[in-house]
Amino acid sequence: MDAANVTDGLVATMVNGDNATFTVTDGAVMINDANVTTADVAASNGIIHVIDKVLLPPADEPELVDIATVATNTGSHDSLVAALAHVGLVETLQGDGPFTVFAPTDAAFEAAGIDLSAFDTDEENSTLRDILLYHVVGASVDAASVTDGMTATMVNTDEASFTVVNGTVKINDATVTSADVMASNGIIHVIDKVLTPPADEPVVVYPFEGITCAATVGVDGTAFNPVVVNIAVGETVCWLWEEASMPHNVKEITGFKSTTYVENGITSGAASSNVAFHYTFTEDTTFYYACEPHIAMNMFGEVVVGDGGTPADSSTPAESEDTPGFVVVSTLVAVVAALALMGRPGRHD
Repeated sequence: MDAANVTDGLVATMVNGDNATFTVTDGAVMINDANVTTADVAASNGIIHVIDKVLLPPADEPELVDIATVATNTGSHDSLVAALAHVGLVETLQGDGPFTVFAPTDAAFEAAGIDLSAFDTDEENSTLRDILLYHVVGASVDAASVTDGMTATMVNTDEASFTVVNGTVKINDATVTSADVMASNGIIHVIDKVLTPPADEPVVVYPFEGITCAATVGVDGTAFNPVVVNIAVGETVCWLWEEASMPHNVKEITGFKSTTYVENGITSGAASSNVAFHYTFTEDTTFYYACEPHIAMNMFGEVVVGDGGTPADSSTPAESEDTPGFVVVSTLVAVVAALALMGRPGRHD
């Protein structure tokens, strides 16, 4: 290639297989960063161009390895690698990906107090696995893609949020200290804290599933609340208290504020701080009950079913002559008759 064929920006493939680039400025020719000082020195088998520097081939790009291997080789992620191995996630992060891993340093694991020897049950290992998967996004997320306020769904299905302030990137409360460490199956961002998954919302289990409670009775200190409920025949009353400050129960008694329990009567069982008891009443009645441990403190209740079990009177029985009322009436009649006789004019024969 003689000088006349060299143009600015020309790229030539050298015999070693690497490329070299030419620049031409005001007649001066450079190849890479070397100046051509003498051009077109003819030889029997080609051309020589004299340059003022030795050309260095470009450094070979290192061959990328998977995320788990990269973490193993950093020297500051031994705790992360050990935790991944403890719950069988190393092979996962050696998979095809792409993954983005927010990798806490060894110092971050120490600050979090994570001791792998304490994770020796299935439940504990499941918790650790959940924590580790909260550091992984199942997609490629480089630093340039992160914006302030962005959220990402981590592999454990929980959300994490990002903040970007003056070029500093945080995920939740952890700061990204080194970004875009490339791996064959994704990207690693080094962070200074272990991320904690958000606490799961408690699962509320309704204790009377499939049951229609016409009334629900709770406790308020040492009193049932409400004390008296009214329901129709065939309806169900539910008694429910959870984590009460003291144990209570429902135990049938023989009458209003009676201290005598009905033998084989209706009961919720032994007194407890957690009771979920229900009973369906199938006839008109009044059900009287007490809390066994607190009966001396007047902890009574009533369930009035239908008309309460007391039939209404259809007639008033006549009073007998022996009753005081009848005697009084008879006496008054006698007195009136006597006065009438006394006021009648005398009879003359």
